[in-house]
Amino acid sequence: MSGFGRKKDCRQNYSRLKSLLRVTILDPSFRMFLYRLLNLLLLPLTFSYICLKAVRHNQLRYLKQRLGIGLGGIPKNCLWLHCASVGEVNTALPLLNELHRRNPQQNFVITTNTPTGAEIVIRQQQPYLFHAYLPFDWMLSVTLFVSTLKPVALCVLETELWPNLFSVCHSRKVPVVIINGRLSPKTTSTYKWVRRVLGQLLQLTEHVYARSEADHDAFIKLGANKSKVSLIGNMKYSPPALQKTEVPRVNRAYVVVASSHFDEEIHILRCWMQLERDELLVIAPRHPERREEILKQLTSVTEAIALRSRNDAITRNTRVFLLDTVGELNNWFSAAKLVIMGGSFIPHGGHNLLEPAHFGKAVIFGPSMENFRDEAQLMLNKHAAVQVASFEKLCEQLQHFLTNPQALQSLENNVHEAISGFRHIVEDYADVVSPLINSKSDDEVRK
Repeated sequence: MSGFGRKKDCRQNYSRLKSLLRVTILDPSFRMFLYRLLNLLLLPLTFSYICLKAVRHNQLRYLKQRLGIGLGGIPKNCLWLHCASVGEVNTALPLLNELHRRNPQQNFVITTNTPTGAEIVIRQQQPYLFHAYLPFDWMLSVTLFVSTLKPVALCVLETELWPNLFSVCHSRKVPVVIINGRLSPKTTSTYKWVRRVLGQLLQLTEHVYARSEADHDAFIKLGANKSKVSLIGNMKYSPPALQKTEVPRVNRAYVVVASSHFDEEIHILRCWMQLERDELLVIAPRHPERREEILKQLTSVTEAIALRSRNDAITRNTRVFLLDTVGELNNWFSAAKLVIMGGSFIPHGGHNLLEPAHFGKAVIFGPSMENFRDEAQLMLNKHAAVQVASFEKLCEQLQHFLTNPQALQSLENNVHEAISGFRHIVEDYADVVSPLINSKSDDEVRK
């Protein structure tokens, strides 16, 4: 054979191999195989992390349920809502209350990834509501969990897409719906093979109910069936559910720093001390377990600090009240003079400023609101919140609003107007979730 012929054969073989590889990589089962292989390779590291977290929080239950066991006490045939952490739990509670009102005999289980989210669920103290930790996305763990609880359906809040979880639910005929669905730019711009896996998962869902037009389009672009994606709206625009807890008696006006993160507390306190205000500064850290670290920083500025976790009394001399507990923040919004939104003065992406807005409170937030861009823009467009670029600018705006009651009242009036049109959203979501319960009940009757 001539050299030319051999080169031609080599090119043809290379072309065939390339085509074969392309077909293999595009095959959905191969992509799932890759995901499960990666999961298996990372198993020692993942299991060590789960064990470490269980020890840190002194929770054997955390370890067991992440493995798909230890589910005693949770009844079968619950409606299952999965909420990643605190924010998603707070979002889900108003919907849960409405679903219970419509289906009083139905039990519910909320799964979370974090102990802080778990604490909020447990605080509800409702006989029809149960909590479990989401099993880690291993086939065995997920299968054990689903086969034990036999849920009527799974409602996933926002953006938690777990391949094995969706696959097991689909094979066990447990309908999966995504509610208040959102996709972050990080998800939509990740590796192509990851996007293809996520697109494959969306094909397994019963329906996706998106929170915004941009999210609606992003789900379709990622691979969801167009006929199974609907736009309802953002549940975070709905009024929050109040937590069942006693609030200490506060006989003073106060300003709340909500969901603060590392380095925000100390800078805001320094600003506050410069203003020499008579109001109490209430600091509610996003992660209360940071209390010792926070105290170490704050006591370098003032010793006049009371802690909620110690049930310290608030006196005339108290300058700072550290709300270092979980699930109480919403109760403090109603009487606050003003709210400063944490997580927005560092590169974190902010937190849900609509929670204090539902109590009619003016909110000041920093430059980093990437995770709540739509909510921030809504409030800014309605002149119902103020965004500042730095801690120095925060000082100026605090001084302006706290010494100018008319300006503060005008901002609060705009807050009421901005959120008045969103009270129907929870009812709209309940309209699409309730049939999942009723459908399962009809199946039981037919059997």
